[in-house]
Amino acid sequence: MKEYLIFLIFLNCINIVLTINNVEKIYSLETCNIPEEFSLITQREFSHRYGGKQTLTTPVVFRQLPINKQFLNMMQLDSILKRYGNKYITVTTANTYSYQKQYIKLNDYINLQRQSSAKITKWGNETLYWFGDDLLNDQNWLNQILRYYKSPAYTVDDFIQPSLTFGMGGQGTGVPFHFHGPGFQQMIFGRKRWYLSTEKPSFDPNETTIQWAIEKRFKTKQPFLYECTLNPGDMIFFPNLWWHATLNLDFAIFISTFLSL
Repeated sequence: MKEYLIFLIFLNCINIVLTINNVEKIYSLETCNIPEEFSLITQREFSHRYGGKQTLTTPVVFRQLPINKQFLNMMQLDSILKRYGNKYITVTTANTYSYQKQYIKLNDYINLQRQSSAKITKWGNETLYWFGDDLLNDQNWLNQILRYYKSPAYTVDDFIQPSLTFGMGGQGTGVPFHFHGPGFQQMIFGRKRWYLSTEKPSFDPNETTIQWAIEKRFKTKQPFLYECTLNPGDMIFFPNLWWHATLNLDFAIFISTFLSL
């Protein structure tokens, strides 16, 4: 019995080491199979190449777009904590359907996110994530920040009404596969890995993206996936009703511009 227990402990240690190695490999991914633009293009060029009729749309990554310096200064983590640390935000569970909501102070949320990389085995329905959904709180302070952000001017067919959503998450956090209308997301600080597909990938709606990337990305049959790592300043266009998942490779701050009819 003693030898059997030692053997089980040994196997568990091997699994832990392999998991850590796999996580580190994922965090260092830089490959990208999504078309890239290295400067802004005209609306006509965008519609022709990426955002035309739904059957022809494709994601695109705009690299190293400039960000307003005043906005960048306001987005420094120390500045956010000093000015707004006692503000309450709405966080949801980081699973596909985001059932549960909680209210938490921003400084408490940031402290939790700084510890998130140590909890890579947590399930999405056990993980709290801040990405929009603040309609029940007084968010005038956030609106004051967002007015300094210049959102992309592109439209996609009849999707012409933009709305901004602010997000922040620790290393290893993100949102599992889901879909909605078209839009853009720009990284302010940190790196993020994107996965997109026109077909539904094989995944559990309650598992985190990091779990999926380790256990299913290459070990289960998946449809063709577009994937890319975004760095600070980079912006991605996600087409209408495409499945997509995200994974923060660092502590990340980002803004999405959702387009509606």
